[in-house]
Amino acid sequence: MLDFIKFFINLFLNLPISFERKRAASDDHVSHIVAQNTTGQFDDMLAATQAVHNDLFNNVSDIDTSIAEQKTQTDITDEIMDKFVKRVSKLNSHFESTGFVTSNYYTLFFPQGVQKFTRDTNKGNIINHMNTLINAITAHTTDAGGASVLTEFQNLKTQFDAAHQLQGQKIGITHGKRTTRNEAEVAWADQLFDNLLTLAKLYKGRPEKLSDFFTQHLFERHYSTATDHIGTLTGKANRGHTIVAEPDVRVHVVDGNINDAFTKADGTYRTPRLPVGFWKVQYSKPGFITQEVTIEIFDDGDTTFDVSMDLEVAPS
Repeated sequence: MLDFIKFFINLFLNLPISFERKRAASDDHVSHIVAQNTTGQFDDMLAATQAVHNDLFNNVSDIDTSIAEQKTQTDITDEIMDKFVKRVSKLNSHFESTGFVTSNYYTLFFPQGVQKFTRDTNKGNIINHMNTLINAITAHTTDAGGASVLTEFQNLKTQFDAAHQLQGQKIGITHGKRTTRNEAEVAWADQLFDNLLTLAKLYKGRPEKLSDFFTQHLFERHYSTATDHIGTLTGKANRGHTIVAEPDVRVHVVDGNINDAFTKADGTYRTPRLPVGFWKVQYSKPGFITQEVTIEIFDDGDTTFDVSMDLEVAPS
């Protein structure tokens, strides 16, 4: 029986290859149209293809820039949080040296113990920790070391609030650009599919003409001949840019037709086996920012990818 269905499926939609590979294939396709457009017969096709090409891949470049800016802002908030933790430790050392740790007022500073303010501080609780200490220092300024100490903690909170807000803005901008990119990718795939069908009809019975417009291997997944064309994705998830393992992160291979993997207590994960090539992989956990990356799976051993999971920014 003839398989008519394949003529109704957009071959370019959700291609399991990297955006770098898609860009190269798209550049190649545009250059082929230009070369064949000797009498202007493909002017409309060329203009439409160049438009979707620019929309998609300029947007991809914008996302790369936005992600870099987002990471920079994340690094800044992490740095401020690290300064806060170190200052808390220094404050506690001051209390120990003055004997204030035996005072009933000590619990106003560290109601859950000092380790909750040092070892367990994260982006989800740091605002509460900062407010607790600022209120306690305001009430016992002399015991905490004087007005300069209060100013230090107030400045740290002001810096963190500003950096955290800007980080949230960067995350929102990146998310919006990802949505725009996804829409642009659909338009790009639709245009290339229209081109393919138009050319197939125009050159019906002449399949050799395909190479005049498409370099087909650029659209295919990369395969190794090392073993059986099957690979496994492994790695580790950490919280933010720390070495703290993040368990229960869902690892979902988009269109991989395999069961999801979840990180263990030590943050490590291993997916079921899947064909080699480029795959979109989503890393998600409630309360954390979902990440989607394109990873190439090889068949000559495990492919390793580590991910940093950032907490979601609470709405202001």
